[in-house]
Amino acid sequence: MKTKLLLVGAGGFGRVVLEHAVEQYDCAFVDDGPKLGTLVNGVAVIGRISDLQRLHDEAGYEQLVVTIGNNKLREEIYNKAKAIGYSFPNIICTSAYVSRYAELGSGCVLLNNVVVQNGAHVGDGVLLNPGVEVHHDSFVDDCSLIYTNSVVRTLAHVGKRVRIGSNVSISNNVNIIDDSDIPNGTTL
Repeated sequence: MKTKLLLVGAGGFGRVVLEHAVEQYDCAFVDDGPKLGTLVNGVAVIGRISDLQRLHDEAGYEQLVVTIGNNKLREEIYNKAKAIGYSFPNIICTSAYVSRYAELGSGCVLLNNVVVQNGAHVGDGVLLNPGVEVHHDSFVDDCSLIYTNSVVRTLAHVGKRVRIGSNVSISNNVNIIDDSDIPNGTTL
């Protein structure tokens, strides 16, 4: 029997994460938009964010992953869920590579062909889209979001809640401050 998992956010990113999560978990969605009972790729929306306490206490959900791209909102939901007592597994696509010498927080999503190299650190609630590379000895802090085919080079530090667009290269030793928004195609 699979462990129950709530995916918070039934939009596009939630659907993508669902494809990987259902391999291990019995999934359900929580979302403030669609009508309760709506099926999203065959999985029901069973509650709202305000229902997290009830779903934990009465429905037996103990694990949760937030699949919302808004970094501040994702962080708020994780903090609320943590106070309730949820735990946060990582959803890692089978084509991703994470070095056994890297540090990976909880509640992260690593999609197709993500690479996290030796000595790299990825914080809690980080979303890494297809083709992202986090090079050795670099740091991506909590609740950051990196879009497709971007690279965080050696000894770079990406702060909390940073949004990095697609095809971005963060050079060696560069420090990206908290809450930054790096546009597509940028080289720093």
